[in-house]
Amino acid sequence: MILSALALASGMAWAQSTSTVQQLRSNVWLKQSSSLLFYDSSGNLTSEIGLGTWEDSSGSRVRIHEIRGGASANGQFSWTLDRIQIWNPPRTKLLESRRTLRFFGTAGKELWSRSEADVPETGEPLLFSEDGKTVVVALSTEKGWTLSVRNYLGSSLMEAGPFPKLQAMAITRNGRFAMAKWLVPDQSASHTFLDIKTKARKDIPSGELYLGLARIDDTGRIFSGRKMIFDFGAPLPETPPTPAPPATREPASSP
Repeated sequence: MILSALALASGMAWAQSTSTVQQLRSNVWLKQSSSLLFYDSSGNLTSEIGLGTWEDSSGSRVRIHEIRGGASANGQFSWTLDRIQIWNPPRTKLLESRRTLRFFGTAGKELWSRSEADVPETGEPLLFSEDGKTVVVALSTEKGWTLSVRNYLGSSLMEAGPFPKLQAMAITRNGRFAMAKWLVPDQSASHTFLDIKTKARKDIPSGELYLGLARIDDTGRIFSGRKMIFDFGAPLPETPPTPAPPATREPASSP
């Protein structure tokens, strides 16, 4: 009797645990080490995208196929970058390159895509705000690199560039501010900060920064080390009024 009661209690606990897991995995994207997973409203796994790098050598060509991916912190959105590069056997010449970034929504369907997206020197080609509704995307064309800020439907909110080389990018948790760290070859890097709401921009050369590093917080304050070096929220300095020209007197007429 006791064993039956224990078994029943154990079964109920397992059912509740399973139900909780299904609720947590409802219309959500999850990233694992080698997969991007989507669970529908019933908690069922309905989509799995493999992540990784695959290489195939045949004759005079080396084909490298890479799929990267990520999910927003709340699991509502995800992205993949499918990139194919074909090299000569010594890998000294790129013969062909194709890539597509795809952005997925809460129903597991693709919302938009970009063929210019690519991976900067460090980090990923797309970064989310905390709610996933604002993203920064690294775009690469023949003209250079561009930091593109977009909403979850793919509409452009603001851009900066083109830059010769994009080292890194960032977006604040609230999605209000973004940063691009870029450089001209054989020169020191620069930081470009964007206020997405007001469309304001601030460029800071690395020579003005502690160890060449800077960051921005959710309120628009830019720090290098512990020192605040700029604040998007600070009122603009008042322009002093232009002084009026001195009054002139007309010469008196002769009698």
